[in-house]
Amino acid sequence: MRYLSYAAMLIVGYVLQSTLLELIAILDIKPNLILITVISIALLRGEVEGAVVGFFGGLLMDTFSPFIGINTFIGMITGYLVGLLTKGFYKENPFVPVSAVFIGTFFYNFLFYVLSILLKGYTDFGYFFNTIILREMVYNALVTLPIYGIIYFINSVIEVKEHFKRKLF
Repeated sequence: MRYLSYAAMLIVGYVLQSTLLELIAILDIKPNLILITVISIALLRGEVEGAVVGFFGGLLMDTFSPFIGINTFIGMITGYLVGLLTKGFYKENPFVPVSAVFIGTFFYNFLFYVLSILLKGYTDFGYFFNTIILREMVYNALVTLPIYGIIYFINSVIEVKEHFKRKLF
């Protein structure tokens, strides 16, 4: 049940990101719902599930990307590191998911820059940071709380059901 809900969250995020969010892009930047989902799940469930969801979320983003495999790799690494580095954090504090998404978005886009853009010979990191990374960091952070709230609620419901099942046996 948990993994089906992860798959549904990623697919809904992908569909919204590729359709509805195209209409509300600000300065050609739209929030990365898949990345927010990966970071939220990694924050709530740890590094292993963060890496798995990051892998499949990146694979979903790679379907229409000119760089096959880069989003998969970066999503997996981002999910793993967020899950690893946020152990022991108070997940109910709204500052934690917003900060995790803000920093995770920087890490994700920085790795994307290094692996896909820098290797092509484009070395103007300042331009890339100001026009893409910084704007996406802010935009993702602004839309994090409602998305995190939904994921947190779904995770709580699944944990209650899993706890009930474990008590029966």
